[in-house]
Amino acid sequence: MSPNAHRQLEEEVLERLRPTPLQLRTLSSFYEVIRSHLQAKLSERGLDFIIEPEGSFAKGTLLADHWELDIFVLLKGASDEWIKSKGRELLEDSLKGLPTIVKYSEHPYVTVSLMGIEADVVPAVYREKPTGNLMGVSRTPFHTRYVISRLDKGGADEVRLLKSFFKGVGVYGAEAHIGGFSGYLTELLIITYGSFEGALQAISSWKPPVYVDPENVGNKNLLSRRYPDSPLIVVDPVDPARNAAAAVTLEKLSTAVVAAKLYLKRPRKEFFHIFTKYASIKYGIPVAMVICEGDYANYPPGDVWGRLARASRSIATLLTKYGFKLIKHSFFTDEQSKAAVGFLVNTLRLNSLDVIEGPKPFINVDYIEDFIANRINDGIWIGEGELMSVKRLNRPDIEFFLDLAIKQAPLPEGTRDCKVMVSDDVRDVRLTDWGLKEWIRKELASMPAWLVSPSAP
Repeated sequence: MSPNAHRQLEEEVLERLRPTPLQLRTLSSFYEVIRSHLQAKLSERGLDFIIEPEGSFAKGTLLADHWELDIFVLLKGASDEWIKSKGRELLEDSLKGLPTIVKYSEHPYVTVSLMGIEADVVPAVYREKPTGNLMGVSRTPFHTRYVISRLDKGGADEVRLLKSFFKGVGVYGAEAHIGGFSGYLTELLIITYGSFEGALQAISSWKPPVYVDPENVGNKNLLSRRYPDSPLIVVDPVDPARNAAAAVTLEKLSTAVVAAKLYLKRPRKEFFHIFTKYASIKYGIPVAMVICEGDYANYPPGDVWGRLARASRSIATLLTKYGFKLIKHSFFTDEQSKAAVGFLVNTLRLNSLDVIEGPKPFINVDYIEDFIANRINDGIWIGEGELMSVKRLNRPDIEFFLDLAIKQAPLPEGTRDCKVMVSDDVRDVRLTDWGLKEWIRKELASMPAWLVSPSAP
């Protein structure tokens, strides 16, 4: 496909990705309602503060189908400890009169929900410069200002394309259970490589360990020592001692590289998240699952997802140890009452016979007689180079190992009960819960359409 054809397809995608003027006016009005409310209430307390928007809305990189509004209250003279202990209480009191939702998080914040739109209001310490050992949210205002200073209007569209691409191929999100590319990292890649196409060209050539320094301010040796297990290091221009890609796992990096190669060769809309489709796998593959019920709404979603990720790895390690070969493993929660981990495996039942290779025919007869005496009840055969026998193994089915693993795995807090479910064909799994059905359909019983060549049957 020619460069012009590439761009024509991307322009068609952008028509769906750009927020409308109405959306932007609505978010701006919503921001102003919250800002003026906070301004009045916090001023009554005599506090010294600044209120400003952050994130995609402030940077102009918002996606039309993902309304984000982050509002930071930057408090002068406060400490991180004070913010952690008193910040949520301060915001809840200052936002009285507005419909709020208290969400669980390591850092306090309050969500204002109005007519289907949500805004996260976050307290943070005001700082002149991004120095010292900053909490994650303390860098956010500096990230926003940096991106705004380096990204023009055209660059915002390039960010939208790359965000949608990363979402479409399943590598977007820096949360621990995802291990992918954050919004800020996506913006850094566009700033570094100039365009969506330029970023994909670079990504397609990556071979870990990868080192990217957008402003040439990093110390490669220092960062390599600080992040020895990171397949991708991208220097944070705001904090050069920090790897902005620390969350990216080798799996997500590999996925991004493969997707970039395939898109550059044969671009299609299916690479972008608003056009994502799934193709059913052709063959029946055995699946083993642990499905749990619990009070997950009472715990931080990040904690629930994080423990599920660890549980999935723990169970996968145990199954591998006992001889099962894993094709894929995944996990799911509705963040309310359901959680699950699932494994595509080569078999649900391990081989019950083991082949025993005996002595060579050309050695002392006493060794041959000993082998025959010990194995006669199982059968003896003479092969081309040695005597052979078999050993019957008392191996339980995979359910036994999953029941064992459940007792050891770090399942999410609030879990009440778990059950094991297996099937010889993942395509035949029948569940009544819609969330679980969708998870199995998308994660275990199909492939993303972007992986499938349009010429494939």
